Amino acid sequence: GDDAGQCALSSQRDANGRFGFSAKMTLGLAQALYEKHKVLTYPRTDSRALPEDYLGTVKETLSSLTKSRYGIFAKQVLKEDWVKPNKRIFNNAKISDHFAIIPTSLEPKVLSEVEAKLYDLVTKRFLAIFFPAAEFLVTTRITRVENERFKTEGKVMINPGWEVVYGREVQARGAEDESALIKLIPGEGVLAEEIKVISSQTRPPARFNEATLLSAMESAGKL
Repeated sequence: GDDAGQCALSSQRDANGRFGFSAKMTLGLAQALYEKHKVLTYPRTDSRALPEDYLGTVKETLSSLTKSRYGIFAKQVLKEDWVKPNKRIFNNAKISDHFAIIPTSLEPKVLSEVEAKLYDLVTKRFLAIFFPAAEFLVTTRITRVENERFKTEGKVMINPGWEVVYGREVQARGAEDESALIKLIPGEGVLAEEIKVISSQTRPPARFNEATLLSAMESAGKL
């Protein structure tokens, strides 16, 4: 997480990529979470930073989250004193009319399934930005099968850092990320369960979908 929270475009992109929500639907849900439920801050913003005098408010929000299902992460941020002045997060120069979309200190009462999904997305993003970076070892692994050497290159996670907020643990990464390797002890025996011969051919770039189009719009003119 490299930003304090989400702007309207990034929340639309994330919600489309994760849940298939359209941009219009995402903004409508965010508006309801702000206006009706009062559990998110103002949603129609293009800012991803928070005001520099917002540390106390952030700590208040984290304190309220300690009583929720996010409590384990909120408590850790407060215990480790990870809310500190940081221009990456608290930066007046990066704020336009409104600051990033983050949760408020109010506890959600009755949310619909889709409202709860968007609230969860924004709240996890908010928590994750205060955690330290995930740590990996860039690894080249040589595995012998029937005395043939097979080289595998990838990353071994040694500390999940902010990714723990999303339920990612040190040993579990390999199944979901092809570049991630399960941690092994050098010389440890492994079992070759399956062997595949793979031929490949190049493909043209993928067509835009709503999420990738929103991402392109967000960074337009930066090339």
